[in-house]
Amino acid sequence: MDFINMEKNKTSEDSKKILNRRSFIIIIISTFFSLIISLRLFSLQVVNSKFYKKKSVENRVSIKLTPPIRGDIYDSKKNLLAGSSSLYEFVVFKNLNKDHLNEIKILDDLIKLDLNLNDLSKRLKKYNDYSGFSLSRAKWEQIVKFEKNKFLFSSIKIIESKKRYYPYKNFSQIIGYMGQPINTSDLYPKGVFHIEKSYENHLKGVPGKIFSEVNAKGKTIREISIEKSIKGNDLNLTLDLKLQNYAQSLIPKDKKGSIVVLSVIDGSILSMNSNPTFDAQIFEDRESSKIKDFLNDNNKPLFNRAFSGFYPPGSVFKPISALVGLQRNLINPQTEVFCKGHSSLGDRNYYCWKKEGHGRVNLKKAIKESCDVYFYELAKNIDIDDIFKLSTDLGLNKEYNIGLSNMGKGLIPSKKWKKAFLDEGWYQGETLITCIGQGFNQTSPLQLATLYSALLNGGKYPIPKIDKNYPTKFEGKSLNNEYQKIIINALNAVVQEPRGTAYKLSISYPDLVKIGGKTGTSQVVRIKESEREDDQYKSKEIEERFKDHSVFVGYAPYSKPKYIASVIIENGGSGSTVAAPIAHRILDFAFKNNV
Repeated sequence: MDFINMEKNKTSEDSKKILNRRSFIIIIISTFFSLIISLRLFSLQVVNSKFYKKKSVENRVSIKLTPPIRGDIYDSKKNLLAGSSSLYEFVVFKNLNKDHLNEIKILDDLIKLDLNLNDLSKRLKKYNDYSGFSLSRAKWEQIVKFEKNKFLFSSIKIIESKKRYYPYKNFSQIIGYMGQPINTSDLYPKGVFHIEKSYENHLKGVPGKIFSEVNAKGKTIREISIEKSIKGNDLNLTLDLKLQNYAQSLIPKDKKGSIVVLSVIDGSILSMNSNPTFDAQIFEDRESSKIKDFLNDNNKPLFNRAFSGFYPPGSVFKPISALVGLQRNLINPQTEVFCKGHSSLGDRNYYCWKKEGHGRVNLKKAIKESCDVYFYELAKNIDIDDIFKLSTDLGLNKEYNIGLSNMGKGLIPSKKWKKAFLDEGWYQGETLITCIGQGFNQTSPLQLATLYSALLNGGKYPIPKIDKNYPTKFEGKSLNNEYQKIIINALNAVVQEPRGTAYKLSISYPDLVKIGGKTGTSQVVRIKESEREDDQYKSKEIEERFKDHSVFVGYAPYSKPKYIASVIIENGGSGSTVAAPIAHRILDFAFKNNV
């Protein structure tokens, strides 16, 4: 019996030990989980309290962004070039009627909005029931029709909004236009071209906020507070409204062409025109048929020829060749060449524009009468890399970052360029045609205006600018003062002295401001020697697409230059008969109106 009791006691003690062990383990586990829970609660309530408090508020408070008014764009005299105007939109609120899709269909049938109902249905499914979804802009006649049938619609409202307003078509290729947001991060329309694009951050403003209390379903219970939007910054351009419109009116309507008017003093772009042009308002008004027409137009009205159009500069390039000759002591003002109508290099003839020749020609006469042979003879001793270097120093071969889209740098060739891009060596015959502004040379009207700004300013020129508040900065290297005077004197003679290629301007327009400058004819096709001999050259010029481009770069007043005008009329023919008179009238307008 005692043995049995002893066994029972032993078993009881073992059970107690097991129970105690298990209890200990349970206590440890409980303590561990309690500690984890405590740490989590401490994290939620103390460490991350601000974060979860913010989340709690966000679940209770809805924040709706309101679009800011975009900054206005003005010309140099505070004339409005781009602003904001009111518009009205048809907006659907899903929460107001479960059958809102049917109402949209009725609206589309009633006022012909041409909506894609299938696409709208998919987009609306992802959209908050209590936020308004814009269906379309509302025209006045559509608003009138809607109001007469308002009883048919409970979920569709007319809401006032803002759109961009462009009062002057002639600035469209500079200011650009707005586009609908593509990225989900873009809440509102943004600039997609030229000034509107490059100055987006400056113009766009800061959205406002409407804080509203909402229930679990997202329905607004009450409005809590409002933070007003902040209008974008205004932008003042260097352009002059009157000059821009006047210059545009001088480009022949049936011709492609461009004009740039530049301030000699600070590089301000006073006018920049291109023809054909377009009306930016059609993009803002979403006139899809007209937009399609513009995009498919072979004349490329969206293409700004003033800074994206590149052409051989023709004879307006000759002052660079003359300066290289002077700098390298290859010529002096008295150096003469006899022009008999052509020059030869190897087995090839290089022709002057004047078939019978100019006779004896010095440097001044070569520029004044635009003798090609003088520059052919000079070019036989010129290193093309010297032409490249001086051209670059004087503003060519460069891309000006002034806030406009599709700005190119053009081309002034060099040995290195030809080897890199054509895998060929340089031939001296190519230097001959380069020195008269043909061959590989490609310059824009803006670049030519800048080149002549450099010549007039003695080598160091103000970088072109279109933002009136942008500081004036200078580039380039100083020219020898005597060499500069020789070139400018010859350029003045082009217009002011008999036999100058633009002397007719002084006779025909004696009341206009006196100007200096250089005519140019940009060759479109190469004329073979055989064609010259049998007069096919003249018959070929009759065809529009084969005509040379008409070029002129001038400045006024010639005694103390303040303005530069660069004009190119595509397939216009002689620079003296087409581009030069246009430039003269523009310079006169700028001078007499103190632009």
